[in-house]
Amino acid sequence: MPPATDSSLPAGELSNVAVSVDSSAAGRPISPFIYGVAFADAATLKALGATVDRWGGNTTTRYNWVIGHAWNSARDWEFRNNDGGHPQGQMAEAFVAGALAGGAVPLITIPSIGFVARNDDNQTKSVGVPAQGGPPLAPGSSAIAGYNPAANRQVTSVPSFATKPGQFTLSPPASSQAVYQDEWVHELQRRFGAAPKGVGYFTIDNEPDLWSTTHTDVHPVRMSYDDMLSNYQQYALAVKAQDPNALLLGPDVSGWTGYFYSDLDRGNDNFTTHADRTAHGGQPFLPWWLGQVAKADRARGARSLDLLDVHFYPQAAGVFSERADTATQALRIRSVRSLYDANYTDESWIATPVELIPRLKQWIAQQYPGTGLAITEYNWGGEKDASGAVALAEVLGIYGREGVELATYWTYPPLDSPAGAAFRLYRNFDGHGARFGDISLPVTTSQTAVVAYAARHSESHELDVVLVNEAADQTATVHLNFGLGETGVATQFQVAPGSSAIAKSPLSDPAGPVALPPYSVTLIQVVQR
Repeated sequence: MPPATDSSLPAGELSNVAVSVDSSAAGRPISPFIYGVAFADAATLKALGATVDRWGGNTTTRYNWVIGHAWNSARDWEFRNNDGGHPQGQMAEAFVAGALAGGAVPLITIPSIGFVARNDDNQTKSVGVPAQGGPPLAPGSSAIAGYNPAANRQVTSVPSFATKPGQFTLSPPASSQAVYQDEWVHELQRRFGAAPKGVGYFTIDNEPDLWSTTHTDVHPVRMSYDDMLSNYQQYALAVKAQDPNALLLGPDVSGWTGYFYSDLDRGNDNFTTHADRTAHGGQPFLPWWLGQVAKADRARGARSLDLLDVHFYPQAAGVFSERADTATQALRIRSVRSLYDANYTDESWIATPVELIPRLKQWIAQQYPGTGLAITEYNWGGEKDASGAVALAEVLGIYGREGVELATYWTYPPLDSPAGAAFRLYRNFDGHGARFGDISLPVTTSQTAVVAYAARHSESHELDVVLVNEAADQTATVHLNFGLGETGVATQFQVAPGSSAIAKSPLSDPAGPVALPPYSVTLIQVVQR
């Protein structure tokens, strides 16, 4: 099919673009929690206007909260223990305090792999680790053909469990030979208060579908359908027992393949045979997992899962990178359609319509209605380029329009970058906390190269519309129709191509015209009199 973004439009094609906002529509709520990031400090959170700060990623899988400044970098860096750049104190607790100080809700990853770092010594590392994991030698075995993780577990790690038998200990000693995750949740609650006052969200580990690849030294066995289910349930129930008000996310799978198969399905033929899926009735992994969690929760009479949690990165060549050649710029912008468009065939090895958000929401509706949707890792690349700003502005607009409940960027767009400016356009466009509305409104454009996202503020008469010019070589002249029935005061906030700043200027008429330079992002704020 022809691409949506065409850098060689006929001359004058964008000289008279009509954008119509149905300001009288009831609209649909936009979750404030789609504007999340990861590992940002308080100052960055405030400047971006971010609403969620995620403690997540590969290192958090083996974070030892008792020591407080020890985790393992796994395959990312030679399976070494380290202090994460914080040789003293409690890293996670400092993170939570910083998130709260920055006005964001903390999202904490609970380790569930069964082993956490023994110390923060960078010379402590696993050796002799195979290039990849495999199936267990026998049912229930932790070893694979040619490798037993027992020795490396002993050197690098101490056991970690979901629940502690007996009473909790106030400030367990760093020399503890076992770590308990329910005790950590209790400690976080003791220090910061129960949700929503303290930690509002917990997710059960990070990408367990890739443990055999990333944390091969301590978990070489590939996770099956049943492993993924039992692991989540064990730890989720432990968290809920300590903080019933906290919202739980899972299974935190790494991407497209993990939606359909278990890691055990990888086999020796790259998922072609997928024996584990076949053994589970041929059902794709995520809907199977959702259905099983729903069944167990109904039997218990309480939810263990609040949001279905996935990661998604664009797979087309060069998109998730800093590449900014002409072809990659256009591809980066086109590829955001994989989030919603059933008519867009992904231009990658996936080679089929991804239709990510509608697909996941359909699975939720079929298997566990009422569950929210979270995308806790995404990044469209090009942070320092105009195309990265365009792509991120569209991704955030899509999340709001399509009803995603929570999303966290990996890690956060730099403040002095075009992507950072695009983020601020939704959350802090005037530098004083002004933000895009919280009720998504229907909006249409007369040219596909100009994309618009509109919203109303539920507590005021303000209307906002974000205008994106996807064209690489033409300025678009836009005429707006808000259907206000009265004159409003209009102000333009624009991220010029490649700029990290948001330029403010008044508009004499809310209807425009508004000039959108190539690869620019603009917010029009209209306050009714």
